[in-house]
Amino acid sequence: MASAAACVLTLAACGSQYPGATVAEQVRSWTNSSPDPKFSEAVSEIDRDLRGASEAQQLGNEALLRTECDVLVTDSLSANQNLPAPDAQLTSLLTSAYTSAVDAGQDCFCAGGGRPCPKGQTTTSVLVERFYEERSETHRWLIEAQARVDMFLLDARQQ
Repeated sequence: MASAAACVLTLAACGSQYPGATVAEQVRSWTNSSPDPKFSEAVSEIDRDLRGASEAQQLGNEALLRTECDVLVTDSLSANQNLPAPDAQLTSLLTSAYTSAVDAGQDCFCAGGGRPCPKGQTTTSVLVERFYEERSETHRWLIEAQARVDMFLLDARQQ
């Protein structure tokens, strides 16, 4: 069983575009050399965008809300361009996070009076509720992805 796992890791290491003999080394390389925005910058931007959209929604400023939400979608799609990561589970977590962030951005854009509404016309309160649910999902996925990256970075330092 252990040799089968070693074979899988070896094959995964050979198939990556990022340098390193192990997946941990490849993840470290990916976090440092992926195209802009790099992983940590992308996570920070998405988090900042989510806060900005929440603040604009609470202020009731529809123009600011549309702007913040549009930026959230743009930054999430940009971050998605750095996938796949060298680790399939990390890629899955980030795909979920970025998809949820795009959904949140589209729903809050529509809640701010922007059109078209991607999931059909609905009331502002429903759109805002969906935005907050998707925002929570995005945070959850990003936290899990960051924890996975941290695990790989610690492993890479210990090698």
